[in-house]
Amino acid sequence: MEGFLGTGASRSADLNLVLHFIMAFALLGGMYLARRRRYTAHGICQSSVMLVNLVLIARIMGPSYLRQVAPQVPAGLSDSYYWLAFAHALAGTAAELLGLYVVLVAGTRLLPAALRFDNYKRWMRTTLVLWWSVTLLGFAVYARWYMTSSASRSPVPQTKTKTPDRVMVRVQNFSFDPKDVVVTEGTTVEWDDVGGRHNVTADDGSFQSDTLTADGKFEHKFERAGVYKYYCNFHGEKDEKDMAGSVTVEPRKK
Repeated sequence: MEGFLGTGASRSADLNLVLHFIMAFALLGGMYLARRRRYTAHGICQSSVMLVNLVLIARIMGPSYLRQVAPQVPAGLSDSYYWLAFAHALAGTAAELLGLYVVLVAGTRLLPAALRFDNYKRWMRTTLVLWWSVTLLGFAVYARWYMTSSASRSPVPQTKTKTPDRVMVRVQNFSFDPKDVVVTEGTTVEWDDVGGRHNVTADDGSFQSDTLTADGKFEHKFERAGVYKYYCNFHGEKDEKDMAGSVTVEPRKK
């Protein structure tokens, strides 16, 4: 689903970005509360940020990383599209673990004495600096994935390229245009990527593209009548969920 920041990102990506900046500022607010010796409010604020971030990792960032980045490690790390996200994942994991550790030491008695610390200011300031570094790195990932792609994206014309034997489908964040096409047997469908990184994967496994980037193309010739559903396995799922489409192939008239 299209996001609300106008960059071509999904709504979940936009929400994730906004929430992380809110959480980063909330941590600054928590530091202010500690200086005012409002320790209970400070603890609630910092703990809430850590818990909300865990939810975002589980629901948005983790699945996105596993879909789009993990399959490209280490082969794709020469590309900033992947190494920025990889670095963000490593730094973000460290920031979350450190934050949870500080919360456990400062707010509970669950850890043994050997694993506790006394210099709260040093640990909390380190966590805050790391968290803001991760937030800014996350913005860099967002800009690389969505803002660069959006800026290079060409407009979609009102009419679709179609000849008796070839139909073009435009691929962009986060849709196929047109979503559903009807062709006759022997027609070649060509997918043209005009923004973002995507692929084209048939639900039944009958065809699959490599990863497409801007100006990338993939085509498949449909020889037999039937309905062929497909999706982008970065941003969609089988059975026409999210970024998905279909090709209906009709018999040729004799």
